[in-house]
Order: sequence, then C-alpha cells, then structure tokens
Amino acid sequence: MNRKYLPASLLMMTMLLFLMSAVAEAKEPVMAPRIEAPTLNGDMQMVPEKGKKTILHFWTTWCPSCKMELPAFEQIVKENQSDVDILTVNLLGAEQSKHAVAQFVKDRRFTFPIILDEHGEMMKKYQIITIPTTFLINEKGEVVKNHVGPLTKKQIKEWTNS
Repeated sequence: MNRKYLPASLLMMTMLLFLMSAVAEAKEPVMAPRIEAPTLNGDMQMVPEKGKKTILHFWTTWCPSCKMELPAFEQIVKENQSDVDILTVNLLGAEQSKHAVAQFVKDRRFTFPIILDEHGEMMKKYQIITIPTTFLINEKGEVVKNHVGPLTKKQIKEWTNS
C-alpha cells in the first residue's frame, strides 16, 4: 500500500468503526460493574448507585468531542428536570495531572459530579475503547443503552426521560 494513502485509510476505518458502533442498545441488559471511586472533590462515589437510574459518561480534557458535549451535560444538570443521576468519569490516567483536570473544570464552571478513574479500573471494567462513551444504567443496575461518540443535549434529555 502506498504510504501516502495510509493516513486516509486509517481515518476511513476509524470512521467506519465509529459509525457501526455509534448507537447500540443491549439486546439483553447486562449488569453494570459496581465500583467505588474518588471524585474530583475528594469524596468517594459508588457507581452506579443501586436503585437510581444513571447516565455514566467517560471523557478526557483533551478530547475535542468531549469538550463539545460536556456543556450539554452541565445544562441538563442545572435544569435538574430529572431524577436520573448524571455522573461523568474522567480518565485521569490519560491526563497530564489531576490539577489540569481541576483547572479545566473550574475554567468551564462545571458543577456535575466528576469521578476520577485514576488507574484505568473503570475504563477496563466498562470496556472503554473510544471516548466519549456514555451508558444508561437502569434502577436495577443494568446497562440498557450505550453510545460511543458525542451526545447532544436533546439525546441526553431523551435518555433522562426514558
């Protein structure tokens, strides 16, 4: 293969994989891994909390799609029109530092809960390959939807109302 076409070929393959897995609904719900992890504020958070519907979102500060969609999560949390927990998970192992994440959050005035995946444990258990990735977990702790790629505010609202 001509080296000139290698980057374009890789991009096309990545886009194809993204489109194939962009929206997936589990045929049969599977149990979400339960993990206790630290938050950016220093508290410990159980993910998911039993008995609560949860949107669990994985992201990093350097991801362009994540930067684009995080304000939509903030708007949904501020509107507080749902009893669905919205929890975001920063893949801290892929970041410069915890301080850089804290500064990113402070600069953008995000108030939603941010869980830190310090050692990649959550990433492995939830089989995160691409970011952003988002899961909808029902009250029983079952993953009922997942989405690879950015979500719009409208899509997030639909998940909070489902």
